[in-house]
Amino acid sequence: MTEQILFRNVMKITEGSLEPFREAVRQAIEFVERNGPQIMVRTFIDEQEMRAVSFQLYRNCEDVLRHWEISDPPTSGRYRNIAASRSSRFTAIRATRSQPACPNSSATAADRS
Repeated sequence: MTEQILFRNVMKITEGSLEPFREAVRQAIEFVERNGPQIMVRTFIDEQEMRAVSFQLYRNCEDVLRHWEISDPPTSGRYRNIAASRSSRFTAIRATRSQPACPNSSATAADRS
């Protein structure tokens, strides 16, 4: 089995910031699709609730760290348009060895800088 890690981030978009947020997300996804180690990145926006949910799938902890090294500040623009964020990390079950220590899933770009 792999060490795959799935991050889920739930964000509350600030009033009047939907379009700037949408553009920041589009740019961030384009950047990570070109440069990032993620297997998959998807963001879903609920316009009525002014919320977004982002999913990022990584092969392992090293890829998470690599993403953080290359993506701040290019992907941090989306943080200017949110009022709150909640993150969760899910790790695939391994059959033969213990899980490696992995970065804290609740850290935001601001926390890591």
